[in-house]
Amino acid sequence: MSKKFGESYQREETDNLLRLIDNDKSLDSEGLSRLLEKQNINKLKLIAENTIDVICLHHPEDWRYLYASPSTEKIMGYTSENLKGRVPYDFIHPDHLSILAKNLSGSKKGVPSDPEKLELLFKTKDNGYQWFEGYTKPIYNNKNEIVLILSCTRNIQDRKIAETEKKERESIQQNLLVSSILLEKKKAIIEKIEHKILELEPNMRKDLRSILTYIQETLNLDENWEDFMVHFKKTHPDFYNKVSITYPYLSKKDLKYLAFIKLGMTSTDIAKAMIVKKESLRVTRNRLKKKLGLDSSQDLVDFVKEY
Repeated sequence: MSKKFGESYQREETDNLLRLIDNDKSLDSEGLSRLLEKQNINKLKLIAENTIDVICLHHPEDWRYLYASPSTEKIMGYTSENLKGRVPYDFIHPDHLSILAKNLSGSKKGVPSDPEKLELLFKTKDNGYQWFEGYTKPIYNNKNEIVLILSCTRNIQDRKIAETEKKERESIQQNLLVSSILLEKKKAIIEKIEHKILELEPNMRKDLRSILTYIQETLNLDENWEDFMVHFKKTHPDFYNKVSITYPYLSKKDLKYLAFIKLGMTSTDIAKAMIVKKESLRVTRNRLKKKLGLDSSQDLVDFVKEY
């Protein structure tokens, strides 16, 4: 097994199988199955050569790498030679060392049939720390002694980024809706105060109206919009630049509407956020389509996806 270290990777079993298939390109599923059964093809090695997971074998005492599947170089950037004499602790983020230690300790003692999956930051050769998901499992001999530890991991960096962006979008949307609801309540209170003022004597209305003006300033939407933009640009940093450059004549209201669509908000939620009726929103949507040069049948959601 140690001969794996220092050797250049050759796709031996894969190449053997491809040569056999090339000799008879008319093979159907049954014919291919018979070929795999009859020919001297190491199926486990074939799988190891082509898996998208990183499969490794470790010493049960010190966890040194003894074998790493060829996919390790593509996914993590390390060859078998790079891993020679190393242990997983050399690559795990400091914040996750205790999690790994607990898992490895359990593997040495033996684990349930369904090993626990871990999500850890692993230091790749060229791309720094990235998220990986995996598990470890002991391999026993006929005396029920642990002779090897198998680890199987896969890169989940894209998934973790997508999860983070989704949470950020949901947080922004929720905060925006809460702000809109509060704003509507403020407006309702202002309207009630204004009606009460109109019921007073004319000589009392002037002073009270000036006070009402100050209160109405708290309904300034621009401040709320700036707060929204700070959070929105964290998840979509290039959206406004691209749209504004391509369509410089769009109004702030138009840009708001496109931003809400980018966040995946429904028409009902957008209407609440913009404090308009759904009928008015349809008018806004149709006018915006004309500004963008879109056909009435084209979907704004598809348009926004391009940015």
